[in-house]
Amino acid sequence: MNRIKVKKIKFPAKVLMVLHSSGLTGPNKATVSLLKAMDKDKYKVDVACPRDGDLSKVLREAGIFRVPLEFGRNRDILTAIDLIRILKRNNYHVLHGHMGRVGPMICASGKMAGVPAIILTEHMNDSSHTWMREDKLRLRIHHLFHMLSNSILDRVIAVSECARISYIARQGMREDKVVTIYNSTRIMEDHRVLDDSARTSLREELRFGENTLVVGTVGRLIKEKGHEDVVMAGRRVLHKYPEARFLVVGDGPQRAYLEALARKEGLADKCIFLGFRRDMDDVMRAIDILVQPTHRECPESFGLVLIEAMARRKAVIASDIEPFREIIKDGENGLLFSEKDVTALADKLTILLEDRAIVRLLAERAFCVVKERFNPESAARKTEELYSDILRSKGYDLTEYA
Repeated sequence: MNRIKVKKIKFPAKVLMVLHSSGLTGPNKATVSLLKAMDKDKYKVDVACPRDGDLSKVLREAGIFRVPLEFGRNRDILTAIDLIRILKRNNYHVLHGHMGRVGPMICASGKMAGVPAIILTEHMNDSSHTWMREDKLRLRIHHLFHMLSNSILDRVIAVSECARISYIARQGMREDKVVTIYNSTRIMEDHRVLDDSARTSLREELRFGENTLVVGTVGRLIKEKGHEDVVMAGRRVLHKYPEARFLVVGDGPQRAYLEALARKEGLADKCIFLGFRRDMDDVMRAIDILVQPTHRECPESFGLVLIEAMARRKAVIASDIEPFREIIKDGENGLLFSEKDVTALADKLTILLEDRAIVRLLAERAFCVVKERFNPESAARKTEELYSDILRSKGYDLTEYA
């Protein structure tokens, strides 16, 4: 099908962002931060997403126009038909989707609708999700569809350099077609005004004292996230610092096991499992130190939770894996420990529990790094430049705002 014939664009140009998950997942939260920072005079971004769910609510509150689009394993063809209809009806200049199972379908829909620029964002460091590792046939089919979609794509955005390198290696895509634009998060400049009441409220709910040092870990409770390492390291440091407390925030298949482990190690009243929380801003304010103990087996490409904590002036400790090394310089703006090494993690925790001045210093440096490198405005400008470069390469006249 022919591409749109009109070569002169009247700004703002029209972008359709496709998000297939209805929840506030890490990728969706990063995307919302990006959308809020986009220059609406240059690009008007609509979001196609499921009608119901936390994501739709947040987009509505942010004043971002939503186009209902339903997804499901048994309705890919229907979703593609709906998406093609939406694209043709509104004459979008850019289609921006996200990798995963529906990525190839988004690409094919954009091609059939004649959208000038088609982009996907890669959020994973390894396409082999848990379900695919156990099903080699589905893994091969998944890779085949993605390789076919590469011929349609104008660019792939990787959310970290390690994700970029991984994608090029496993998909064989040209290096110049895969660019890195880091995820971003809202910067909490007004932390002194916002933190006190929320911090006090949640600590009172949990019966923590105002001066209690609280160590938190956030994420889906699966083995690859390494939460067991935090529980075992907590057992070691709490013998020396019994006044400290640990918070495990999130839910998942390992929750019952981890709670039983904490009870077995005598931490039942010192390691609190909060489950899934929607008030993550309040949770972040209540903690002092964030630990992210992810293992290499987890196909994580970026430490979004890390930069969320850093943006709220929290000291961070993370496993020494590639995605986290792009954010943290050990001893400068955070601490890294050898992956799966409980003793090393306990040693890093001890450093911070012994000296609150180090906690404050690392927290302030962490904030400065996020403000400089992982702010939404920077990500938005780079994304807008990418849209413009692709459209110009297709012969579209963007001189009106250049």
